[in-house]
Amino acid sequence: MTTPIFVKSGRIQKAVALINDLDSSKFPLLITRILQKFHLKEEVFTKEESSKLEVSLSVDQEQLKLILQTLTFIFQQAAYHMAKPAVLSQQLLLIDINEEKVSTIVQAWVANAKNVIENLKKKTIAPKQLEDVNWELRLELAQSSLSKLKTPLGLLELTLGTGEGNSEKLQMEFSHKELYSLYNQLEVVQSQLDALR
Repeated sequence: MTTPIFVKSGRIQKAVALINDLDSSKFPLLITRILQKFHLKEEVFTKEESSKLEVSLSVDQEQLKLILQTLTFIFQQAAYHMAKPAVLSQQLLLIDINEEKVSTIVQAWVANAKNVIENLKKKTIAPKQLEDVNWELRLELAQSSLSKLKTPLGLLELTLGTGEGNSEKLQMEFSHKELYSLYNQLEVVQSQLDALR
């Protein structure tokens, strides 16, 4: 038997009871909307839409929030495990979602899985990404207390972008020892990334 994707916790059971009671004619539309907004950093429904949805589905605000969080979690887990339809169906039945809702969820997953996974691959966990690197070497030749000082300094300027056309410049100054330490850390990161391929 495969490892369970979902744990049958009290919160999941409460959500499953609410999901099972939802109007079957409105459920596919709800699922489709969740899958469309799934990868974005925004709420699935606006406050106004949520209010209308509460009335339409005969649930209160907290119940709707639990339903949306649980359905989103189901698709997150399906994406993470790249769940095949039969496995997803089996896993949903194990947490007592009724067969009609399971069928709707699985059909929506089959129709949208490729796009969801592609969009999630493009999504980053970091709010800013490195766009450009500039560097400069400076040599400090003297200080007021030391006349024959020769201290090399490395200056790095990183241009960080948010992906929305905004960028900022981060400037850092390194001694030889500090720059060498950074280099060694970057080598470790690179070797770990290479090992994942």
